[in-house]
Parts: sequence; structure tokens; C-alpha cells
Amino acid sequence: EFSVLFRSMTKKLLDVYNTIEKPSTKWSGYFDVYDRHLSKFVGKKPRILEIGIYEGGSLDMWNQYFGEGCTIVGIDIMERCLQYKYPDNVKVVLGDQGDPKFWDQFFTNNEDFDIIIDDGSHIMSHQIITLQQTFPHLREGGVYICEDTHTSYWANWGGEFGKAGTFLDYSKHVTDIVNQQHYNAAVEDNV
Repeated sequence: EFSVLFRSMTKKLLDVYNTIEKPSTKWSGYFDVYDRHLSKFVGKKPRILEIGIYEGGSLDMWNQYFGEGCTIVGIDIMERCLQYKYPDNVKVVLGDQGDPKFWDQFFTNNEDFDIIIDDGSHIMSHQIITLQQTFPHLREGGVYICEDTHTSYWANWGGEFGKAGTFLDYSKHVTDIVNQQHYNAAVEDNV
């Protein structure tokens, strides 16, 4: 099938990751998932938003992976990130993902995105606010990824197994709303 052939011809993200010079941390299991869902954007000049850039390596990785013409915006709360050097198509913005006012201001100055990746604080309330504030700015056919959702089980990030109000609990509620036409229960639409 053409799509399988096309994917095998595109560069693999793990290969790109292994060539970047700036530090970046990604779980090894992410790369096949990223390739599966993001390879359709390679060479198509996507607009990418990544929240949480750590030492900056992931922005270089995305830039190499998606190729010429892509636009990348990285957001971080750490001022040192403003010192990282990138080509003109990559921009770093200082901001707090847990602050809805930041997002309001950010989206008055930025177009919508094809890909949004939350690799920020991993704190429950921040992940939920980020989804609420950024998802309306995801282009049709776009991909939203929230990394490190295992923190929904970790108390230090506001999580715990079975706890209400975690990102995974919230995501389940959103999934229920999206699929409510398939069951008879009324769901409060307050997403």
C-alpha cells in the first residue's frame, strides 16, 4: 500500500533524534508513535507548537524531521531557553502553560498549528489548561500529543491512581463528550 511505502521512505524520527547536538529527553517508545502520526506532515511545511523545550534539542529534532518550510514555536517557563540559537523558522517564547492569560495573549499573535505537543511541566492542572487553551487552535487534521501522561498516577504532579481531576481523568471525560451520540446518558459539556 502507498502509505506504508511512503512511511518507509520518510526519515525516521529516532534517526534524527540521534543526530541532534542539544540535549533532549524522549522516551524510546515515543518514536514509533510519533512516526506513525506525524510522518504525514514531513515536507508539508507544518506549523508545530511544543510546550516545554528543556535544553532545546527537540526543536532541532522537529526542524530536521519536518524539513524546509516548517514553522516551530517552542514555549518554556525557563528564561535560559531564550538564549538557544535556532534558524529563523524556529522561535522560542517565554510563558507559563498553566496561565490562561498567557495563552490568550499568545494566540492573539500566532496562527493555528498542525501539531501541538505538550511536554511541559506534566502537572495535572497545567496539562488540562494547555489542552483547553490550545486545542481550539489545532488545524483540521492536526495532531495533539500530551507526553508523560503517566504523571496522572504520581502524587508529586497532582496525580494518583483513580483520582478525579488528573489529566487522564479529564481526557476520559472529553472522550465521553466526543462519543456521547453512542450512548444514552447525558454528559455535561464543560470542556
